[in-house]
Amino acid sequence: MNQLSVGNIVHVGDMKFHEIEGGFGKDKKAMLVKEIAEIHGRELKHINELIKSNRKRFVDGKDIIDILGVGLSDTKIKEFGFSQQAINSYRGLKAKGNTTGIYILSERGYAKLLKIMDD
Repeated sequence: MNQLSVGNIVHVGDMKFHEIEGGFGKDKKAMLVKEIAEIHGRELKHINELIKSNRKRFVDGKDIIDILGVGLSDTKIKEFGFSQQAINSYRGLKAKGNTTGIYILSERGYAKLLKIMDD
């Protein structure tokens, strides 16, 4: 897996999101699920539930990456716009056996999520 890094905030109309580099390969785009939820006017927990209930459809490293599981420091994860409290909360849920994470999706993963959201 390529090294993940956060670039500038990209503005498209009223929307804004982090430019994420790496993770899915050279010149492959990625988006935070948190920002996808905002763009679609949905709660993050709702989008995470859709991912959780359809997790088998997403291929790790090709469609989806849990940034909690790739060796990033908390400082690096905070660059994605998460507070320490949110990071600790996600880690606590994972420790209890919940299928959850701080996800980024590739363009392919985003297309799969859109299909699930329309179903």
